[in-house]
Amino acid sequence: MSKSVYWCNNCGVPIINNNICPLCNSKCKSISTNGICNPVFVQEKKLLSCIMEEDNNSKNIWYLGNSYYLIDGKRIRLPYIEYYKNKQHLNIAALLRNDIIKDDVIPNYESYVSANERYINELIYEAENYISNLTELYSSKDIPYIPTVSFSGGKDSTVVSRLVRDALQDERIIHFFGDTTLEFPATHTYVENYFRKENPFTPMIPSETEKDFFKLCKIFGPPSKFQRWCCTIFKTSNLNNEYQNLNGNSLSFLGIRHSESKERQKYERTQDHSKIGSQVNAMPIIEWEDCDVWLYMLYKRIAFNDAYRYGYKRVGCWCCPNNSNWSTMLTEIYYPELAQKWRNLLYDFAEKTGKTDVEDYVENGKWKTRKDPTGLETRNVTIADTPCNLSDRARNIIIKRKITKEIIEYIKPFGQISMLDKDNATYITITEQKGIDSEGNSFQERKVCDLIITWGTTVLKVLPAPGIDWKLLVNRLKCQMRKYQYCIRCSACDSVCPHGAINTFGDVRYQIDETKCPQNLNICSRCIAKFYNGCITCQVLAAKKKDEENL
Repeated sequence: MSKSVYWCNNCGVPIINNNICPLCNSKCKSISTNGICNPVFVQEKKLLSCIMEEDNNSKNIWYLGNSYYLIDGKRIRLPYIEYYKNKQHLNIAALLRNDIIKDDVIPNYESYVSANERYINELIYEAENYISNLTELYSSKDIPYIPTVSFSGGKDSTVVSRLVRDALQDERIIHFFGDTTLEFPATHTYVENYFRKENPFTPMIPSETEKDFFKLCKIFGPPSKFQRWCCTIFKTSNLNNEYQNLNGNSLSFLGIRHSESKERQKYERTQDHSKIGSQVNAMPIIEWEDCDVWLYMLYKRIAFNDAYRYGYKRVGCWCCPNNSNWSTMLTEIYYPELAQKWRNLLYDFAEKTGKTDVEDYVENGKWKTRKDPTGLETRNVTIADTPCNLSDRARNIIIKRKITKEIIEYIKPFGQISMLDKDNATYITITEQKGIDSEGNSFQERKVCDLIITWGTTVLKVLPAPGIDWKLLVNRLKCQMRKYQYCIRCSACDSVCPHGAINTFGDVRYQIDETKCPQNLNICSRCIAKFYNGCITCQVLAAKKKDEENL
């Protein structure tokens, strides 16, 4: 349940979770029940003044969520939607971006901090205890877990960074900055300048990508709320590569909070199984609200991202489909080149895919709710498998791409490979290796199947060994055949292997490191069938998912 925030008229400050002011003992009025009470800085006040057509620059203003503001103790709703839709913000854009004031003066700052000091110290004590206890627990594992911070340059990861370093009394905690190439310029400025200056002994390692987001948009279409392929390719896979360089696994502290979205409300505070296999996720501020995050930063006087001074409520990718109209308006004001580049892509996509009303699709954000690949070149995820006359359980898997020896990499997760070349074909025996999965289940060595391939053809003959679930085996092999057939080296596969055995960054399109891979069908199923029908390309571009086999 969200926290309530109250307002003390006598002291002129917000009071969190207490309707009696600790400073003057007067009764306070409720101003927010959603846990949001964020400071508004001078640069945003200038924009509010333009929208409201009155001078707000010297007023005591707090943002309360859902376009509501508290102005000198009075709660008002900002009528910005019509202002934005009528493009009135473009008339003042140059004036605002050419006169940026970085004044962090908070009216009645000392009273605000003093009134909420006991409250914030209780939060700090609990969070730091969680961090130190969890670090001690995971440092004693057989394979040690190294504490790291997943850093985005936003307010939440900024808070977690400080909490972790204070709790562990170590300024040398490794920070990984997930550089998706789509961060706001203000984010890069903050990470490279402000944060480094304030924390000179804290290592900040950028996880950079070579992928071109705009080129991939031409294949996948722009990301939408239902098709967020970008997170896997531009964030998770690159972080996974950096984690492989650690001398151990990663105990990653993240700034994820329940109040951010319905999806995140389901998150546990500690996740042993994350998107990145060698990583345990820990979320110290998962129960904190926006008002807590801002109180902490102001209490500790921590430097933060300039984007918040402009009025952004969240700082992530500047073209994210989850961005609000308010964020889009700010981007058009402060980063017009980026905004225009994105609009051009959306218009091109809408025209290419035959949208009936291109302007409505772009201007009214219809692209954000795109669910299918209508108008794009779809990937036919159906791969035929037919009975094979070699035995009752044998199958022929038939694909479109001619089979070359590159296919060997794709079948390594099923087991150790033994090959015998004959005049008419190559005979491959796959033997599953013994191992233990993440749930503690043990598996013994056993023969999985024989494969028969004639190089240059499109048929893979599969002869399952006795005792093997042949349907599961064939379906998993088809998952790998889809990867082989449609791989564009998007690097999504790299991030899903808990052993870091998959590499799509090298000279080979898809490569398995046998020294890391368990080579066991049961253990490797997470890698093989993580995405719909095995491949993120098929997942995003499948024409009719409901009619296809969902593996």
